[in-house]
Amino acid sequence: MPTSLNEIYKAIGTLSAEVQGLRREMAASEKRAVDESREADDKRAVVHRRMDSIVGEVGEIKTEIVGIRQDATDSKKVTDEVKRWKSMGIGALGVVGIGGTALGVTLASSFEWLARLWHR
Repeated sequence: MPTSLNEIYKAIGTLSAEVQGLRREMAASEKRAVDESREADDKRAVVHRRMDSIVGEVGEIKTEIVGIRQDATDSKKVTDEVKRWKSMGIGALGVVGIGGTALGVTLASSFEWLARLWHR
């Protein structure tokens, strides 16, 4: 008999130990895969929450920009009106200046005429 019963038992024991080792390695590998998958799911959930938050903030910013644009439009209307008032005021000052000059010249001429009349 080329192979003894002890050698067969020994081979079966070695084979059995290797199978158990493979089972442990497969179980550990599956556990790592599950853990990595869970960790990836958690990270994706965090990214999605952040994206949702950013989308909400962008919506709020757009709403605020619309309000700011409206305020700027209103401010421009007021600024244009003040510029118009300023132009009207400068025009009125010009008219008053011309009128004042005319009045001054008239009064000066009148005083000169009275002075000539008085000194005769």
